[in-house]
Amino acid sequence: MIAVASAGSLLWAAPEQAKPFDLPGLDGKQFRLADHTGKGYVVLNFWARWCASCEEEVPELAALMKSPGAEKALFVGVNVGDTETKAGKFVKKFKYPYLVVMDKNKAVAKLYGVLGLPVTLIIDKEGRIVFRGSRPPKTFDFKLP
Repeated sequence: MIAVASAGSLLWAAPEQAKPFDLPGLDGKQFRLADHTGKGYVVLNFWARWCASCEEEVPELAALMKSPGAEKALFVGVNVGDTETKAGKFVKKFKYPYLVVMDKNKAVAKLYGVLGLPVTLIIDKEGRIVFRGSRPPKTFDFKLP
């Protein structure tokens, strides 16, 4: 269950299922979300090089990677709309410590309802989105079932 705040009320909603997608990685390998379902948590971070908040959150994501059990989670940066060259320069400049995939035509961002950047999603091993936010959480217990 996910807590949702609405007009001063706290509501509970069932987690949304993650939608499968395939995207090319900056490393030249194809990334398929379905290949990782059932294996552990997946953290998707949607970003773009022109996004100032995306720059600011790199240390926050690096800190999240130190959360309990995070060594078993897969962190994936989903670049939205940039070329490989521009995204690669950004990744190098800010020392992204995780896999980066390219959503050049913004299809996956649309699939997940990403309207602004950045957006971070945490998907559990059953493929449910258990966190969605414009910034990553300060910490997350990746050891939870």
